[in-house]
Amino acid sequence: MQRPRLLDHFIIRNLVGLGALLAVHFITDWNAIDHRPGFSKVSPYLYLLLLYGWIVFHNRILFERLFLHDKKAVYFGWLLVLMVLGSFNMNFVLYTQFDITRSLPFIVNFWVYTVTGLGVYITYRYLSAPTMISQSLPPSAPTIPEETGYFSCMVDGARQTIACADILYVESLENYLKIFTNQKVYVTRLTLKEAEERLPKRQFIRISRSAIINRTHIDRKDADAIWIGTKELRIGKVYKRYVAEQFAGE
Repeated sequence: MQRPRLLDHFIIRNLVGLGALLAVHFITDWNAIDHRPGFSKVSPYLYLLLLYGWIVFHNRILFERLFLHDKKAVYFGWLLVLMVLGSFNMNFVLYTQFDITRSLPFIVNFWVYTVTGLGVYITYRYLSAPTMISQSLPPSAPTIPEETGYFSCMVDGARQTIACADILYVESLENYLKIFTNQKVYVTRLTLKEAEERLPKRQFIRISRSAIINRTHIDRKDADAIWIGTKELRIGKVYKRYVAEQFAGE
């Protein structure tokens, strides 16, 4: 499934999302809006505008730059602090400015919208990931490029050169890659297809739509999975014959 190319633009994509959120709320608010006096007519829409800004900040800054870069503890710490502060602030504003004493439904909506916004964002990233064409089997005899022995990529804005021998396995994270070594985990903005083309073919084997393994670090394997240390990496159904051919005779 492919999304419209117009949505690749950050501003267009978020204007569409904000417009959809406001439109859905306006449909349910149609009969009540005329019965509210003064500023209260538009205050729910101002709240939705601020809420959408928070969702964008959470998804693009907190989730993408912390959680997806393997800083999960920092991400959950900041998320909890900001969500609690936001809830207290909402309760204070509703009580002092609008004389609303039952703020719990609004606070619950704040948490639900945050989780829903993250779900939409993850779905969008999933749809933006490159898909396997026609689900065909990988070639059994790939072309072998010149092997440099090093894998170069950008990590947090800096160029990193990783020895291929140090790479245990590579996992896809939508448009990002997590490169696992014994020393650390690198996160870089590449597709798994790009990594597959740049890694030495004799040494690395793609075993699924989301994983490439270094065959020199395999500790155990069977027909359905490969273990590197204690990490179990499942072999994709489409790749089983291909992987079996790569290990034939070993």
